[in-house]
Amino acid sequence: MKIIRATKKDSSDIKEFLRKNDPEDYILNVIDHWLENDRVFIAVEDRIIGMNRLKYSLDGEAWLGGMRVDKDHRRKGIGTLLTEKCMKEAKTKKARLFTTENNTAAFNHVQQMGFKIKGYYTMMYSEIGEEKYYEIKKGDVWEKLKESKILKRNNFLLPQSFTFYKIAPNLIKEAYISEEGYAIVERVNWGEDFFEITYFEGEKIIDGLKYLAFKNNHKKIWAFIPRDENLVSILIKKGFKYEKWAKHGVVLEKALML
Repeated sequence: MKIIRATKKDSSDIKEFLRKNDPEDYILNVIDHWLENDRVFIAVEDRIIGMNRLKYSLDGEAWLGGMRVDKDHRRKGIGTLLTEKCMKEAKTKKARLFTTENNTAAFNHVQQMGFKIKGYYTMMYSEIGEEKYYEIKKGDVWEKLKESKILKRNNFLLPQSFTFYKIAPNLIKEAYISEEGYAIVERVNWGEDFFEITYFEGEKIIDGLKYLAFKNNHKKIWAFIPRDENLVSILIKKGFKYEKWAKHGVVLEKALML
């Protein structure tokens, strides 16, 4: 077996590998984008039997994601080799990844490789109807973010299109304030445009964001937030539901040797 960097020429073989594992795998829709913009590594025997992706978060640290291993080749160390390859190629101080607590095999495996838990997150969504107007406006929220106990518990890591970065003033792309709260959002396109709330404080700010999504003709609004009881209860009150597979998400990090 060998591990090599995939190119655009490998697209059809990777898709065949993915379909064999899971015909509905979301990577089928994004693999061509990954091959063009990120680094995808594949484990190859007579065919592809594993893959992983390396990209970089907003703060410049390595992000690992999209690990897949052929069902007939699991528990043979292929995932470990792919992860090690990504970390070797990263040339950054840290590598991060996301998994879920209910994915016991992956969760335990990455911890055995030296990854440490840095934060707990959950993903939720709400359908957008004809939402009522509530005034919010763009604003500077950095001073408030610095004082957040919730963010401190999660090492000030926030998501951006399924990578996580340590927040800094220059990395906050879009933030809104209201009379009683504030929020950070990301604009995402996964086949359709939508807002993703990555952090908020206050209840009414959610009304304003749902109205903003309505005005932008979005069908849904998502929240990928630190797993905090108060934040979750507000979202449930505002009509949000859990994205089940990502209900118990965890971000892990490992220091790398440069």
